[in-house]
Amino acid sequence: MRLIPDSIDLSAYGAPDPRVKVREASSYLADVRSQFRRRTETHPSMFSTKLRDVLQFRPGEVTTWAGYNGHRKSMLTGQVAIDLGVQKQRVLLASFEMLPARTISRMVQQAWATAEPSERQVDTFAAWSDGRLWMFDHMGRISPEGCCSVLRYFADELDGAHAFIDSMMMVCGSEEALDEQKQFMTDLVRLAQETGMHVHLVAHCRKPQDESKPPTKYDIRGSAAISDQAHNVVTVWANKAKKAKLDQQPNDEEALAQPDALVIVDKQRNGQFEGRVKLWVDEASMRFCDDRISAIEPYAMEVA
Repeated sequence: MRLIPDSIDLSAYGAPDPRVKVREASSYLADVRSQFRRRTETHPSMFSTKLRDVLQFRPGEVTTWAGYNGHRKSMLTGQVAIDLGVQKQRVLLASFEMLPARTISRMVQQAWATAEPSERQVDTFAAWSDGRLWMFDHMGRISPEGCCSVLRYFADELDGAHAFIDSMMMVCGSEEALDEQKQFMTDLVRLAQETGMHVHLVAHCRKPQDESKPPTKYDIRGSAAISDQAHNVVTVWANKAKKAKLDQQPNDEEALAQPDALVIVDKQRNGQFEGRVKLWVDEASMRFCDDRISAIEPYAMEVA
C-alpha cells in the first residue's frame, strides 16, 4: 500500500511534516545495495593479534572497551592505536588519566618491542607518528560537551578517522548520573555517524567479588546505554591468578600454558564474530601477542 501525501490530513499529526519522512521502500534501493556491498569490505583491524580475524573498526561506529580496574585496557587500546597508525589511519588519543608523554613512551616500547628503546628509535617513532597520531593534552575531568567538541574538531578539521576516549569516568564522573551517561553515548553515536569517524570509548566494570571471572557487557559501571548504544563491546580481562602462580613458581608449565589475557568480543552489531580470544603479554615491551613462543617483532614504521 502506498501512502499518498496529498491524501493525508497532515494537520492532524503535528510537526514535523510527515511528507518529509514517509517514503516508498524502493526509494532506498541504492542504500540497500550499499549494505550488501559493505559485507565484503575490509576495514582497519588490530592486525598485531588474533583480533585481526574477528573484529574490524568500521567508519561511523562506536566501540566500548571495558574491564576491571588494572586489567590493562589502556595498554591494549594503545597497541590498537599503533596498529591503526600503521594502516595510515589518523588517530586521536584523549587520555585524561595519563600524561601524553607517558602514553607515548609506552607506545614506543610496544612499537619497538623493547623495554629500553634507543634515542634513535624514539626519534623514528616521533617522525613516523606525524600525520598518524595526535594527543589531546588535557588531564582530569572534561564535560561531555567539551569532549564531543574535541572529537568533532579532530574529525572536521584534521580529517580524523579514529578517536580514543580514556576514560568514560573522566567525562561522566558519577556512576549515578545515568541520564548524563545515556545522553553522552547518544551524542557519541550521532557524532560517529555524522563524521564517519570510529569512536573508541574506554569504560570500567564494577569491582567484582571474584576477579577470576571475566566481565561481560552487563558488568560495565553506570548506564546500560554504554553497551546498548555501542556498535561493539570488547571486554579485557587479565589472568591475575596465573601471575600469582608464576610469582611463586616461575617454571610452572601448567600456568605458563594459560593465556595472560582474554579479549572478549561481547557485541559486534555489524560483524559475525562474538566470543573469546586468548592472548599473551610480553612484559618487557607491554605488547599483546598471539602466543608465548613466537618472537616479538618491531613494527615496520615507514616514514612517508
